Amino acid sequence: MSMSRRRMPGFTLVELLVVIAIIGILVGLLLPAVQSAREAARRMQCSNNLKQMGLALHNYESTHKKLPVALMGSWPDGTLQDDGFGWAVSLLPFIEQNNLYNRINPQGTPGVLGNAAVFSALYPGLTMVPGGDTKISTFRCPSSALPDVVPASWTIPGAPNSAPSQFSRAVGYATNDYKTSGGSCLGDDSPIHKIFERRHVKLAEITDGLSNTLALVESAYVTSSTSGSGRNSTPPAAATNFRDWPTWIGAFGGGQDETVRTNGRTNSPPNCQCKPNTMYRAINDDCAFSYHTGGVQVVLCDGSVHFISENISMLTWCHLYSMQDGQVLGEWQ
Repeated sequence: MSMSRRRMPGFTLVELLVVIAIIGILVGLLLPAVQSAREAARRMQCSNNLKQMGLALHNYESTHKKLPVALMGSWPDGTLQDDGFGWAVSLLPFIEQNNLYNRINPQGTPGVLGNAAVFSALYPGLTMVPGGDTKISTFRCPSSALPDVVPASWTIPGAPNSAPSQFSRAVGYATNDYKTSGGSCLGDDSPIHKIFERRHVKLAEITDGLSNTLALVESAYVTSSTSGSGRNSTPPAAATNFRDWPTWIGAFGGGQDETVRTNGRTNSPPNCQCKPNTMYRAINDDCAFSYHTGGVQVVLCDGSVHFISENISMLTWCHLYSMQDGQVLGEWQ
C-alpha cells in the first residue's frame, strides 16, 4: 500500500507577496514617526544650545559687567562696524572653550578679518585665524544642513547654479547657526535699540524687561547676489556669488555684519519668506531662520528659550528686538 505524500510546510508565492506588502505598509507608516522623533531630538538639542549660550551671556555679563558686542573689533566711533571678531568668540571662555579663545587671542583688534595688513600684523605668517575652522557643537543646530565650514563654492538650495563665496577670506571658517538680535523697526539701526551693537550694554539697561527682549536667534541660511525675492517670486536668476555665511569667528568687512546678527524690521520676518529647500528666495539677509517647520527658536535676555511662529505679528517681532522702546508686546507665546 503506497503512502500518500506528505505536504512540506511553507508559504505560497501569494502569501509571500501579501506579507511583503504588509511589511511595506507598516514601514511606510512608521517612517514618518521615526523622522518626526529624530527631528524632535534635534530640536531639543538646538534648544539646549540656546540655553547654554543664554547662560554664557549671563556669565559674561556677571564677569565683565556688560554684554558682548556683535563684533568686538568694531571701532568705538562706529567705523568698520562690519568687520571683526564676533560675539561668539567672546563667549568661548564661558562654553568650555578657553584654550581656543587663547589661541585666537582676539585683543579687540578692529579690522582684523577684513584687512590683510591688520591680519598679518596680528597673525604673522598665517592665512587663517588659529582655530577658526573648529566646529563647535554649541554653535551648530543638528537640524541645519549648512556645511561645517564655509566652502569655496556652494549651491544655495533652490538655486539654478553653484556660486563662489563673495569673500575668499571667509572660506574655511566654521559655521555658526545662531546670531545676535540687531535693530528693531522702531529706531531702526539706532544703537539705543540694539543690545549687541557698537557699545557694551548692561542687563540693567534693558528696561523693556529681560523676558521681553531677544538675545540670540537661530539664523542658519545664506543669501546670494540675486536673493531678495520672497516666497511668491518667479524662478530665481543665476547668482554670481553667495554671501552672509554665518560664522562664529566674526565678519569679514564689506557689509557682512549679517554673518553675526539679525534685525527685527518688519521686512525681515522669521524664516525670511522661504523654506530650507527654497533658501535662494530669502527676502533679505537680516532674518532669523531655522530648519524647524513653522518658526524659529530664540533665547531671551532672561535665558529662557522659546519657539516663535513665523506667522508672528511683525510689530510684536519688532518690539522683541528692542530693549527699551517701552511698547506693549502682542501675543507671541
